[in-house]
Amino acid sequence: MLEQEKLIKVDARKAAVVTYDLSPGQMKKNAAEYFIPRREGILGISQSGSYLLEPLWKEGLRKWDDNDWESLRRGIMDPSLNMVSIPVEFYLLAVGALDNRLAMNLLWETVRYLRFPYLTNGMETLTGRKELAGFSREETIEALRAEAAHSYGRSLQALFAFMDEMSLDPGLKDAAPIPFHWNIYRQRPQLRYSFASLLIRKILKGTYPQGTYLPSLPQLVDRYGIPLMTVRRTLGLLEELGMTRSYHGKGTLVCMEPADIDLSRSSIREGIRLYVESLQLLHLTVQNIFLCTWESADPAKRAALIRHFLFLQSEEKSYLCFEACLTFIEDHCPLSTVRECYGSIKVLMVWKYPLILSRLKNRSLHAEYRDCVSRLTSFLQEERPEMFSSELKHLWEQEEQQVRAFLS
Repeated sequence: MLEQEKLIKVDARKAAVVTYDLSPGQMKKNAAEYFIPRREGILGISQSGSYLLEPLWKEGLRKWDDNDWESLRRGIMDPSLNMVSIPVEFYLLAVGALDNRLAMNLLWETVRYLRFPYLTNGMETLTGRKELAGFSREETIEALRAEAAHSYGRSLQALFAFMDEMSLDPGLKDAAPIPFHWNIYRQRPQLRYSFASLLIRKILKGTYPQGTYLPSLPQLVDRYGIPLMTVRRTLGLLEELGMTRSYHGKGTLVCMEPADIDLSRSSIREGIRLYVESLQLLHLTVQNIFLCTWESADPAKRAALIRHFLFLQSEEKSYLCFEACLTFIEDHCPLSTVRECYGSIKVLMVWKYPLILSRLKNRSLHAEYRDCVSRLTSFLQEERPEMFSSELKHLWEQEEQQVRAFLS
């Protein structure tokens, strides 16, 4: 088909050759059609970078070994070795040191969405690569960070000037916006996990209380628009996690019992991996993100969060306060990219409940979190958001360590 469209030339003895040649005018139009609808999304990523991505690469740098530094130095000395620009290579190496596929996925998704600002090498203004190669590690980090910021800022400025110019075209200025969407890569079908997360959240919030039956299979299909086979597989997954128990002829009972979770099953491992990696992303980023959200929220929204915390404690559901924090950020953070990412993380975090039930055995979920949630509530009531965000960071870091120890 590509050959018929005269986009490539095929020779049986050689690799296909691209023959498609765009005129400068068409290239300009294609670029405008891509970027103009993404204008607000690109701006959102730019504004969110110091909150979402910078903490990740800084933590990754702490984990670098000599081999990582040598890879970076080789790239600096010979840019032809790099498939991407050196600033992006720097960030990829740093975030890669976290051994967190979710974090790496987030970085790649932002690079993919931005596209144009990262097409150039980004090292043109450095006085000399040989000089940079002789820098200390700290000097190298600072030089690359400053150069990446300068290169990105320059590219962004040029890109927005280009969009302003092309937006004068009546056919382009009214293009429907295409916001940034974090597409989380999974090794397993995504719909089953998303539906399982939804049902777990509804069980925890009391939509489907413990001791009651879930709607029938046809009702679940109609209510949520999920294929019957996916519903069956999702209920099977919930039973493996101890959240439900199926009785043929009667239905699916909500039980929330500690289960001997089979960690060898790929379907279980995938969900737990994403949960553990989400915990790491949260404790590395939440402190400044919560403060930014709290400071920008009006007093009524702040008061509503405090009331919700108090209500959940009175209902002996203190464990839901952490999701309430994520919802508060998702709803009220002024940074669109943060809202998108924290909304996705909130879905992944529901895997904590079956895992914690398994770890606690017959101990109460509410009792496990009662004291720490009481402290968090006091910090908000006393208008000490810095202490709240610091405690939240500590709790999620501690939880990550506990889960990794439990799984090892």
